[in-house]
Amino acid sequence: MAEVPEHHRRTTPERMRAHLARAESELEATQRFLDPKTRDEAELDVVRAVANARLSVSDALETVKLIMGEPGG
Repeated sequence: MAEVPEHHRRTTPERMRAHLARAESELEATQRFLDPKTRDEAELDVVRAVANARLSVSDALETVKLIMGEPGG
């Protein structure tokens, strides 16, 4: 198995954290445009999908923080 240079081991999680943080922010902003009390089934499906996506991104972000050894990760 080939060794991964130290630079890549460090920058890859940092880049993942930055991308995930940006995705989390974008999903939060998207969620503000949606009405969770809507009666429209199609919009309700989107509300659920965005909420699920936020949870998944949040979990992934916490995992990356753990990998990086950050407190609170």
